[in-house]
Amino acid sequence: MSQDWNPGGAWPGDQGQGVPTWQPSAVPAPQVASVSSRWPLAIISIVCCWPLGIAACVYAARVKPALAIGDVTTALTASKRVLIFFWIALAVGILALFVIAGSGSSGTG
Repeated sequence: MSQDWNPGGAWPGDQGQGVPTWQPSAVPAPQVASVSSRWPLAIISIVCCWPLGIAACVYAARVKPALAIGDVTTALTASKRVLIFFWIALAVGILALFVIAGSGSSGTG
């Protein structure tokens, strides 16, 4: 009986075929989507038109937590809304500059 025992080896007569070995899983890791939170655009929106800029910052802050829980749809929607608020704030800011410049240069004389 002592001849059947193989220290550090397989069971007698097994020859390594019945010994379970650990194999890494063939299932790929889940892919994490990369969605931009567009923080620079949100900050520029605050400079152009602060009410719209605050809304842009709120939506920019929603992107990362949504990605953390795997909600890519919410993250994409929030990122797109930041972009929309940026363009509207930029248009309002430029319009305000034209109005201010136009009213300052028209003097009665």
